[in-house]
Amino acid sequence: MSEILTLTHATERDVDLLIVEELSCSPTFVRWLVDIVGHRVGKQIGFQTTLVTHSSRRMFNRREIDICLTLNLRNAKPVMLLIENKLDASDQPAQAESYQDEAKTLCAEGTATDVFTVLICPQEYSVSNATFSGKFDATVTYEQVAEYLDRRSRQERGESADRLAYRHRLIRQAIEKWRRGYEAVPLPAIAAFNKQYVELCKQYAPSLKPGPSMIKDGRPCESKTMIFHPDTLPSWDFLPQVRIVHQLREGNANINFYGWGDHFTELAAVVAADLKGTPYRPVPTVNKRKEGKSGLMIVAMTPSINNTDAFENQRSAIIDGIRVTNELRSWMWKNKAAIERWATIVSG
Repeated sequence: MSEILTLTHATERDVDLLIVEELSCSPTFVRWLVDIVGHRVGKQIGFQTTLVTHSSRRMFNRREIDICLTLNLRNAKPVMLLIENKLDASDQPAQAESYQDEAKTLCAEGTATDVFTVLICPQEYSVSNATFSGKFDATVTYEQVAEYLDRRSRQERGESADRLAYRHRLIRQAIEKWRRGYEAVPLPAIAAFNKQYVELCKQYAPSLKPGPSMIKDGRPCESKTMIFHPDTLPSWDFLPQVRIVHQLREGNANINFYGWGDHFTELAAVVAADLKGTPYRPVPTVNKRKEGKSGLMIVAMTPSINNTDAFENQRSAIIDGIRVTNELRSWMWKNKAAIERWATIVSG
Protein backbone atom coordinates (compact mmCIF):
# COMPACT_ATOMS: atom_id res chain seq x y z
CA MET A 1 0.00 0.00 0.00
CA SER A 2 2.79 2.45 0.86
CA GLU A 3 4.44 1.91 -2.55
CA ILE A 4 1.20 2.86 -4.32
CA LEU A 5 0.66 5.93 -2.16
CA THR A 6 4.19 7.25 -2.67
CA LEU A 7 3.83 6.77 -6.44
CA THR A 8 6.36 5.26 -8.82
CA HIS A 9 7.47 8.82 -9.54
CA ALA A 10 5.99 12.28 -9.05
CA THR A 11 4.75 14.17 -12.11
CA GLU A 12 4.32 17.87 -12.67
CA ARG A 13 0.56 17.40 -12.36
CA ASP A 14 1.03 15.75 -8.94
CA VAL A 15 2.99 18.77 -7.73
CA ASP A 16 0.35 21.11 -9.20
CA LEU A 17 -2.39 19.44 -7.17
CA LEU A 18 -0.27 19.34 -4.01
CA ILE A 19 0.40 23.08 -4.22
CA VAL A 20 -3.25 23.84 -4.99
CA GLU A 21 -4.33 21.80 -1.95
CA GLU A 22 -1.86 23.55 0.35
CA LEU A 23 -2.91 26.98 -0.92
CA SER A 24 -6.58 26.06 -0.52
CA CYS A 25 -6.39 24.45 2.92
CA SER A 26 -3.35 25.82 4.76
CA PRO A 27 -3.22 29.54 5.70
CA THR A 28 0.24 28.81 7.12
CA PHE A 29 1.51 27.66 3.72
CA VAL A 30 -0.06 30.69 2.01
CA ARG A 31 1.61 33.05 4.47
CA TRP A 32 4.95 31.27 3.98
CA LEU A 33 4.76 31.47 0.18
CA VAL A 34 3.53 35.08 0.15
CA ASP A 35 6.35 36.12 2.47
CA ILE A 36 8.93 34.65 0.08
CA VAL A 37 7.38 36.50 -2.86
CA GLY A 38 7.09 39.71 -0.85
CA HIS A 39 10.77 39.51 0.12
CA ARG A 40 11.79 39.02 -3.54
CA VAL A 41 9.73 41.97 -4.79
CA GLY A 42 10.47 44.21 -1.81
CA LYS A 43 6.87 44.55 -0.59
CA GLN A 44 4.87 43.52 2.44
CA ILE A 45 1.82 41.70 1.12
CA GLY A 46 -1.14 41.56 3.45
CA PHE A 47 -4.39 39.64 2.97
CA GLN A 48 -7.49 38.54 4.85
CA THR A 49 -9.00 35.90 2.57
CA THR A 50 -7.69 33.93 -0.38
CA LEU A 51 -8.94 32.21 -3.52
CA VAL A 52 -6.93 29.67 -5.52
CA THR A 53 -7.76 28.40 -9.01
CA HIS A 54 -5.96 25.85 -11.17
CA SER A 55 -5.63 26.21 -14.97
CA SER A 56 -8.80 28.27 -15.08
CA ARG A 57 -7.78 31.74 -16.25
CA ARG A 58 -7.05 31.74 -19.98
CA MET A 59 -4.84 34.46 -21.34
CA PHE A 60 -5.27 36.27 -24.64
CA ASN A 61 -3.06 33.77 -26.46
CA ARG A 62 -5.01 30.72 -25.16
CA ARG A 63 -2.27 29.74 -22.71
CA GLU A 64 -3.29 28.91 -19.17
CA ILE A 65 -2.00 30.09 -15.83
CA ASP A 66 -1.01 26.96 -13.87
CA ILE A 67 -2.18 28.36 -10.53
CA CYS A 68 -3.71 31.74 -9.68
CA LEU A 69 -3.71 32.84 -6.03
CA THR A 70 -5.89 35.86 -5.22
CA LEU A 71 -5.14 37.64 -1.93
CA ASN A 72 -8.14 39.69 -0.82
CA LEU A 73 -8.13 42.75 1.43
CA ARG A 74 -11.15 44.54 2.87
CA ASN A 75 -11.99 47.76 0.98
CA ALA A 76 -9.13 47.32 -1.48
CA LYS A 77 -8.37 45.61 -4.74
CA PRO A 78 -6.70 42.22 -4.31
CA VAL A 79 -3.11 41.21 -4.94
CA MET A 80 -2.65 38.24 -7.28
CA LEU A 81 0.11 35.68 -7.72
CA LEU A 82 0.31 33.98 -11.13
CA ILE A 83 2.17 30.74 -10.50
CA GLU A 84 3.90 28.56 -13.10
CA ASN A 85 4.99 25.10 -11.93
CA LYS A 86 7.84 23.47 -13.85
CA LEU A 87 9.24 20.02 -13.16
CA ASP A 88 10.89 18.79 -16.34
CA ALA A 89 9.02 20.25 -19.32
CA SER A 90 10.84 22.79 -21.45
CA ASP A 91 9.65 26.37 -21.30
CA GLN A 92 7.34 27.26 -24.17
CA PRO A 93 8.19 30.12 -26.53
CA ALA A 94 7.36 33.49 -24.90
CA GLN A 95 5.77 31.69 -21.94
CA ALA A 96 7.35 33.86 -19.25
CA GLU A 97 6.54 36.97 -21.30
CA SER A 98 2.89 35.92 -21.52
CA TYR A 99 2.77 35.71 -17.71
CA GLN A 100 4.24 39.23 -17.58
CA ASP A 101 1.69 40.50 -20.10
CA GLU A 102 -1.17 38.97 -18.14
CA ALA A 103 0.07 40.61 -14.93
CA LYS A 104 0.21 44.01 -16.66
CA THR A 105 -3.27 43.53 -18.13
CA LEU A 106 -4.81 42.63 -14.77
CA CYS A 107 -3.31 45.74 -13.19
CA ALA A 108 -4.25 48.00 -16.10
CA GLU A 109 -7.90 46.89 -16.09
CA GLY A 110 -8.14 47.41 -12.33
CA THR A 111 -8.63 43.78 -11.39
CA ALA A 112 -5.77 43.92 -8.87
CA THR A 113 -3.50 46.48 -7.27
CA ASP A 114 -0.43 44.29 -7.76
CA VAL A 115 0.13 41.10 -9.75
CA PHE A 116 3.34 39.12 -9.33
CA THR A 117 4.57 36.21 -11.43
CA VAL A 118 6.02 33.22 -9.57
CA LEU A 119 7.96 30.20 -10.83
CA ILE A 120 7.97 27.02 -8.69
CA CYS A 121 10.56 24.48 -9.85
CA PRO A 122 13.53 22.33 -8.75
CA GLN A 123 16.58 24.41 -7.87
CA GLU A 124 18.65 22.80 -10.62
CA TYR A 125 15.91 23.61 -13.16
CA SER A 126 16.08 27.27 -12.14
CA VAL A 127 19.86 27.27 -12.57
CA SER A 128 19.79 25.40 -15.89
CA ASN A 129 17.08 27.71 -17.23
CA ALA A 130 18.32 30.95 -15.68
CA THR A 131 17.09 33.20 -18.50
CA PHE A 132 13.57 31.76 -18.25
CA SER A 133 13.38 31.80 -14.45
CA GLY A 134 14.82 35.32 -14.34
CA LYS A 135 11.75 36.64 -16.16
CA PHE A 136 9.51 35.85 -13.17
CA ASP A 137 9.18 38.20 -10.22
CA ALA A 138 10.04 35.41 -7.79
CA THR A 139 11.24 31.80 -7.87
CA VAL A 140 10.34 29.30 -5.15
CA THR A 141 12.26 26.03 -5.36
CA TYR A 142 10.95 22.52 -4.75
CA GLU A 143 13.70 22.21 -2.16
CA GLN A 144 12.21 25.13 -0.22
CA VAL A 145 8.75 23.58 -0.37
CA ALA A 146 10.13 20.21 0.76
CA GLU A 147 11.98 21.82 3.68
CA TYR A 148 8.81 23.68 4.72
CA LEU A 149 6.68 20.51 4.62
CA ASP A 150 9.31 18.52 6.54
CA ARG A 151 9.55 21.19 9.22
CA ARG A 152 5.75 21.38 9.57
CA SER A 153 5.44 17.59 9.77
CA ARG A 154 7.79 17.59 12.77
CA GLN A 155 5.68 20.23 14.51
CA GLU A 156 2.40 18.33 14.12
CA ARG A 157 1.05 15.09 15.56
CA GLY A 158 -1.01 12.19 14.29
CA GLU A 159 -2.71 12.33 10.90
CA SER A 160 -1.63 15.92 10.17
CA ALA A 161 2.00 14.96 10.68
CA ASP A 162 1.61 11.89 8.45
CA ARG A 163 -0.01 13.91 5.65
CA LEU A 164 2.69 16.56 5.72
CA ALA A 165 5.41 13.89 5.75
CA TYR A 166 3.78 12.24 2.73
CA ARG A 167 3.73 15.55 0.85
CA HIS A 168 7.38 16.07 1.75
CA ARG A 169 8.25 12.67 0.27
CA LEU A 170 6.30 13.41 -2.90
CA ILE A 171 8.20 16.67 -3.48
CA ARG A 172 11.49 14.86 -2.84
CA GLN A 173 10.49 12.29 -5.45
CA ALA A 174 9.84 15.11 -7.92
CA ILE A 175 13.30 16.56 -7.22
CA GLU A 176 14.89 13.14 -7.77
CA LYS A 177 12.97 12.73 -11.03
CA TRP A 178 14.52 15.99 -12.28
CA ARG A 179 18.01 14.79 -11.30
CA ARG A 180 17.75 11.24 -12.68
CA GLY A 181 15.40 11.79 -15.57
CA TYR A 182 12.31 9.74 -16.33
CA GLU A 183 12.34 5.99 -15.77
CA ALA A 184 9.33 4.00 -16.95
CA VAL A 185 7.95 1.55 -14.40
CA PRO A 186 5.98 -1.23 -16.10
CA LEU A 187 2.76 -2.49 -14.51
CA PRO A 188 1.48 -5.99 -15.41
CA ALA A 189 -2.15 -4.94 -14.93
CA ILE A 190 -1.83 -2.38 -17.73
CA ALA A 191 -0.24 -4.92 -20.07
CA ALA A 192 -3.16 -7.28 -19.44
CA PHE A 193 -5.66 -4.45 -19.95
CA ASN A 194 -4.06 -3.50 -23.28
CA LYS A 195 -4.25 -7.05 -24.61
CA GLN A 196 -7.97 -7.23 -23.85
CA TYR A 197 -8.51 -3.74 -25.29
CA VAL A 198 -6.78 -4.70 -28.55
CA GLU A 199 -8.93 -7.84 -28.79
CA LEU A 200 -12.08 -5.73 -28.43
CA CYS A 201 -10.81 -3.42 -31.19
CA LYS A 202 -10.43 -6.43 -33.49
CA GLN A 203 -13.97 -7.47 -32.69
CA TYR A 204 -15.82 -4.15 -32.73
CA ALA A 205 -13.63 -1.81 -34.82
CA PRO A 206 -11.06 -3.64 -36.96
CA SER A 207 -10.32 -0.41 -38.85
CA LEU A 208 -8.68 0.93 -35.68
CA LYS A 209 -5.14 -0.41 -36.03
CA PRO A 210 -3.22 -0.71 -32.74
CA GLY A 211 -0.09 1.43 -32.57
CA PRO A 212 3.27 0.06 -31.37
CA SER A 213 2.81 1.36 -27.82
CA MET A 214 -0.50 -0.50 -27.51
CA ILE A 215 1.02 -3.91 -28.16
CA LYS A 216 4.50 -3.68 -26.67
CA ASP A 217 5.32 -5.17 -23.29
CA GLY A 218 6.31 -3.05 -20.30
CA ARG A 219 3.85 -0.18 -20.60
CA PRO A 220 4.63 2.29 -17.78
CA CYS A 221 2.08 2.69 -15.03
CA GLU A 222 1.14 6.26 -16.05
CA SER A 223 0.18 5.22 -19.60
CA LYS A 224 -3.48 6.20 -19.98
CA THR A 225 -3.74 6.73 -23.74
CA MET A 226 -4.33 4.34 -26.61
CA ILE A 227 -2.34 5.68 -29.58
CA PHE A 228 -3.42 4.04 -32.83
CA HIS A 229 -1.21 3.24 -35.81
CA PRO A 230 -0.71 6.11 -38.33
CA ASP A 231 -2.28 3.90 -41.03
CA THR A 232 -5.59 4.22 -39.18
CA LEU A 233 -5.92 7.70 -40.72
CA PRO A 234 -5.51 8.87 -44.34
CA SER A 235 -2.15 10.12 -45.61
CA TRP A 236 -3.39 12.91 -47.89
CA ASP A 237 -0.52 15.08 -49.09
CA PHE A 238 -1.95 18.28 -47.56
CA LEU A 239 -2.00 16.87 -44.02
CA PRO A 240 0.55 17.66 -41.30
CA GLN A 241 1.59 14.96 -38.86
CA VAL A 242 -1.69 13.59 -37.52
CA ARG A 243 -2.73 10.93 -35.03
CA ILE A 244 -5.85 9.48 -33.44
CA VAL A 245 -5.98 8.45 -29.79
CA HIS A 246 -8.40 7.24 -27.13
CA GLN A 247 -7.59 8.97 -23.84
CA LEU A 248 -8.91 6.63 -21.18
CA ARG A 249 -8.67 8.69 -17.99
CA GLU A 250 -9.61 12.03 -19.62
CA GLY A 251 -12.62 10.41 -21.31
CA ASN A 252 -12.21 11.43 -24.92
CA ALA A 253 -11.12 10.35 -28.38
CA ASN A 254 -9.35 12.90 -30.55
CA ILE A 255 -7.59 13.47 -33.83
CA ASN A 256 -4.65 15.85 -33.49
CA PHE A 257 -3.46 17.91 -36.47
CA TYR A 258 0.04 18.93 -35.40
CA GLY A 259 0.85 22.64 -35.76
CA TRP A 260 -2.63 23.68 -36.87
CA GLY A 261 -3.52 25.02 -33.43
CA ASP A 262 -1.14 27.92 -34.16
CA HIS A 263 -3.76 29.05 -36.70
CA PHE A 264 -6.80 28.48 -34.48
CA THR A 265 -8.02 32.08 -34.77
CA GLU A 266 -8.18 31.80 -38.56
CA LEU A 267 -9.58 28.26 -38.50
CA ALA A 268 -12.17 28.52 -35.72
CA ALA A 269 -15.20 29.71 -37.69
CA VAL A 270 -14.63 27.36 -40.64
CA VAL A 271 -13.97 24.33 -38.44
CA ALA A 272 -17.02 25.09 -36.27
CA ALA A 273 -19.22 25.28 -39.38
CA ASP A 274 -17.84 21.99 -40.71
CA LEU A 275 -18.44 20.29 -37.34
CA LYS A 276 -22.00 21.61 -36.95
CA GLY A 277 -24.40 18.78 -36.30
CA THR A 278 -21.64 16.42 -35.11
CA PRO A 279 -20.73 15.55 -31.50
CA TYR A 280 -17.21 16.90 -32.11
CA ARG A 281 -15.52 20.11 -30.98
CA PRO A 282 -12.23 21.78 -31.93
CA VAL A 283 -9.65 22.36 -29.20
CA PRO A 284 -6.20 23.99 -29.59
CA THR A 285 -3.55 22.43 -27.40
CA VAL A 286 0.08 23.08 -26.55
CA ASN A 287 2.51 20.17 -26.62
CA LYS A 288 5.20 21.06 -24.05
CA ARG A 289 7.63 18.54 -25.53
CA LYS A 290 7.49 20.00 -29.03
CA GLU A 291 8.72 23.55 -28.47
CA GLY A 292 5.26 24.81 -27.69
CA LYS A 293 3.74 23.97 -31.08
CA SER A 294 -0.03 24.04 -30.77
CA GLY A 295 -2.08 21.26 -32.32
CA LEU A 296 -5.69 21.33 -33.46
CA MET A 297 -7.63 18.52 -31.82
CA ILE A 298 -11.04 17.34 -32.97
CA VAL A 299 -12.46 15.89 -29.77
CA ALA A 300 -15.27 13.42 -29.04
CA MET A 301 -16.27 12.61 -25.46
CA THR A 302 -16.13 9.03 -24.18
CA PRO A 303 -16.69 7.35 -20.80
CA SER A 304 -13.77 7.71 -18.40
CA ILE A 305 -11.87 4.43 -17.90
CA ASN A 306 -9.25 3.31 -15.38
CA ASN A 307 -6.84 0.84 -16.95
CA THR A 308 -5.71 -0.46 -13.56
CA ASP A 309 -9.25 -1.48 -12.54
CA ALA A 310 -10.95 -4.74 -13.50
CA PHE A 311 -11.46 -4.90 -17.27
CA GLU A 312 -14.77 -6.77 -17.22
CA ASN A 313 -16.36 -4.26 -14.84
CA GLN A 314 -15.69 -1.55 -17.46
CA ARG A 315 -16.33 -3.61 -20.57
CA SER A 316 -19.38 -1.69 -21.81
CA ALA A 317 -17.65 1.67 -21.26
CA ILE A 318 -14.55 0.43 -23.12
CA ILE A 319 -16.64 -0.78 -26.06
CA ASP A 320 -18.43 2.57 -26.13
CA GLY A 321 -15.08 4.39 -26.19
CA ILE A 322 -13.82 2.20 -29.03
CA ARG A 323 -17.04 2.84 -30.96
CA VAL A 324 -16.75 6.62 -30.55
CA THR A 325 -13.07 6.53 -31.59
CA ASN A 326 -13.93 4.52 -34.69
CA GLU A 327 -16.75 6.90 -35.61
CA LEU A 328 -14.29 9.79 -35.34
CA ARG A 329 -11.87 7.92 -37.63
CA SER A 330 -14.69 7.32 -40.12
CA TRP A 331 -15.68 11.01 -39.99
CA MET A 332 -12.20 12.05 -41.08
CA TRP A 333 -12.15 9.63 -44.01
CA LYS A 334 -15.51 10.98 -45.21
CA ASN A 335 -14.62 14.67 -44.92
CA LYS A 336 -11.53 15.09 -47.07
CA ALA A 337 -12.88 18.25 -48.76
CA ALA A 338 -13.52 20.01 -45.44
CA ILE A 339 -10.11 19.13 -44.03
CA GLU A 340 -8.42 20.25 -47.24
CA ARG A 341 -10.12 23.65 -46.75
CA TRP A 342 -8.53 23.82 -43.32
CA ALA A 343 -5.14 23.00 -44.82
CA THR A 344 -5.58 25.80 -47.36
CA ILE A 345 -6.25 28.30 -44.55
CA VAL A 346 -3.16 27.10 -42.66
CA SER A 347 -0.89 27.25 -45.70
CA GLY A 348 -2.28 30.68 -46.59
